Amino acid sequence: MSKDDKPQGGARRMRFAAMIAGAMLLSVPSGLSAAEDGVQQLTVHLGDYRFQPDTIDVVAGRPVELTLVNDDKITPHSFTLKEPAAGLDVDTSVSGGDSAALRFTARTAGTYIFFCNKKLPFMKSHREHGMEGTLIVQPAS
Repeated sequence: MSKDDKPQGGARRMRFAAMIAGAMLLSVPSGLSAAEDGVQQLTVHLGDYRFQPDTIDVVAGRPVELTLVNDDKITPHSFTLKEPAAGLDVDTSVSGGDSAALRFTARTAGTYIFFCNKKLPFMKSHREHGMEGTLIVQPAS
């Protein structure tokens, strides 16, 4: 085996491990698995004028549960998503170093912008610093 083969083998092992981990998640008992109870679950990290991930894909008509984790020790952030016609009227604040859970159900397929609404006096808002992301709501099949 040449030394060029080793990284590929390592990458294959990592992909295999990821597939096994995914299969294990699907076998978690009811109530803990998003796939079994229909709730779409995701953890979103907030901090440094960013959301991670900054793009969230969900399916219309299925509940979404987000766990928001503020990675900044002091600075508060928010997750704001205002599209009431689509069933999206969310504004949850998370203090520095804390986490919060929120739940919503998008009724209408489309692409929507979420953002942090925090702003210090005489400063740019967090959104103006680029702290926003995209919620993509796929039609229910």
